[in-house]
Amino acid sequence: MTSRLRDSYLGSCALAGGVVGFLMAPAMVTIKYMTGWSIIPKPFWVEPAQQALSGLVPFATPPELWMAFGTAYTIALLLMLVSLIGLFGRARDTEGRIPTKGYWILLAGFCMVIPGDAIHSWTWSQDGLTIPTPGTNPLANTAYAVHMMGMNLVMLGSLIVGISALRGKFLAPWLAWLFVLIFPSAILASTTFLPTTPSGALWLFSIMMAACGYFITTGRTKRLLSPNQSSA
Repeated sequence: MTSRLRDSYLGSCALAGGVVGFLMAPAMVTIKYMTGWSIIPKPFWVEPAQQALSGLVPFATPPELWMAFGTAYTIALLLMLVSLIGLFGRARDTEGRIPTKGYWILLAGFCMVIPGDAIHSWTWSQDGLTIPTPGTNPLANTAYAVHMMGMNLVMLGSLIVGISALRGKFLAPWLAWLFVLIFPSAILASTTFLPTTPSGALWLFSIMMAACGYFITTGRTKRLLSPNQSSA
């Protein structure tokens, strides 16, 4: 595979995964409240969003919407994982090693979040229930626990990657700072205006990956790396 073709594939995955992830976060919040979930008070924007979604797909029940949109988000996560692997493949040191251990923590987190979230999305509603009820499905609960543990690793790994990149200067400063901000933004978003996980918690991550995808597909990959890395 040529370098240009590889970049095109990598950029397309990052851009598509980031955009879908960005759009799915508010949609998943809207649908979650439609299922009867109300642990966190409903953000002000959810009510009109529910009305719009109900008018757009009046034939679908909330559990059906949850599974459909949840599947789309799983695909977005897979695309972001592929692009993440490719991005760090470009940021290796002179000895061919990934320059931060945080990357492996981040990767392990994604490998837990993706199957955990997918299984949870597909099994939260069962046996004819119209309103998914946490606590009634052991498989869904186990998958949720796995994806939450994975989210902890994603937040920790992103923080380590960002700090390491700021110190080692192997990523562009703006990108390194976005990695640092994933942790606090995930906590803020998932407890306030986007109370779903992982879609709300990874909202900034989705924006970051979409930005990376844009620069890669437009032939400006150097904007993602430090001057030393981009000239290597």
